[in-house]
Amino acid sequence: MKQDYTYKLRLTPTKEQEVLLSKHFGSIRYVYNLFLDRKTKFYLEAKEKQLAKKTLTYVDMAKELTQIKSKEETKWLNECNAQSLQHAIKHLDGAYNRFFKKLARFPRFKSKKNKQSFRVPQFVTIEDGRIYFPKFKEGIRIDQHRPVKGEINYATITKNKAGQYYACIGVTRTIEHKPKADKIIGIDLGIKSLVQCSDGQQFPNIKTTKKYEKLLKTRQQALSRTKKGSKGRDKARLKVGKLQVKIANIRHNHLHQITSKLINENQVICLEDLSVKNMMANRCLSKSIGDASWGELVRQLTYKARWYGRKVIKIDRFFPSSKTCSHCGHINENLSLNMREWECPRCQTLLDRDLNASRNILRQGLNLTVGTTGLVACPDVRPVRNNGQLVGAETHLLERVGSS
Repeated sequence: MKQDYTYKLRLTPTKEQEVLLSKHFGSIRYVYNLFLDRKTKFYLEAKEKQLAKKTLTYVDMAKELTQIKSKEETKWLNECNAQSLQHAIKHLDGAYNRFFKKLARFPRFKSKKNKQSFRVPQFVTIEDGRIYFPKFKEGIRIDQHRPVKGEINYATITKNKAGQYYACIGVTRTIEHKPKADKIIGIDLGIKSLVQCSDGQQFPNIKTTKKYEKLLKTRQQALSRTKKGSKGRDKARLKVGKLQVKIANIRHNHLHQITSKLINENQVICLEDLSVKNMMANRCLSKSIGDASWGELVRQLTYKARWYGRKVIKIDRFFPSSKTCSHCGHINENLSLNMREWECPRCQTLLDRDLNASRNILRQGLNLTVGTTGLVACPDVRPVRNNGQLVGAETHLLERVGSS
């Protein structure tokens, strides 16, 4: 099955290539910020004068970009790949439209202090350990740790806060589904243990940010003491950036190991449809929730399930998975966050909070029917009912998944 796939490869440019890359980053940033300012002013003026045309379109900006490049004071823009400049205003136009559709926040001006990037939409090739694209005919050396399979569609060149260069190669390739598995699990995401599975398996929360918190604080304090605009400040900012990138890499590697293991071993995965954004509003837990990266874990599970022929079922976020006894169904309304174990007042069963929640999530995922309010990523998966009772729910579910 054809799927979009991205390879991220490390670049090692020469000093001359670094200068040319910096010119590309600066040109893209200049064009993006220029037209963001013009689009905003045009909209406010059109709204005030009640004009029929409310905004500058991509075609309008592309025509104006051609005129700007021909001027003497902005002739330096011609040193950058023309298609990369056009893609920058196309990206701006898309961001602007998403804001008015209430799908994203208003686009912000780009800063040279943050991550830098530009897109090469065409004419990207990789040969003999080098990547070639317009303006870089001699090619930039890459650390090609694995072969790039599929048809190359584009490349995004980035420079992170640590001063490292990467190329994200977007391709279209065939990804084979994995052999059918015979397991169905429910998972509960948490802070004490990152993932608790209904079969008793646990994945730890390594708390990367907490591990490097003191060192990060020391480097940030050293940065704050430097003089603005000095070389010492640039060196201190680079040290902070390197540590932040290290923390992010450790966290993402841990998440990829967990999601790959879950996808390899299970055919269906049931989990809660968490609203991480709303949960981050809790100032007591926001730091720990951000470090756990639940949203990234769910994102990885979702796209890997699509690639490899697995199913992900998301149950309603308001389902009381922790408060419900997985043995008798009694709901304990008095359960507080600090109670890691509790005894069911009805059946006197001693329950582990996370394990109990994961089993309830699994059961709720199996019980989802068309009339429920739960969100289901695979609506074709439904258990069989006979007079309101489940008949071989797990067996039927596996059969349905196997035939889909």
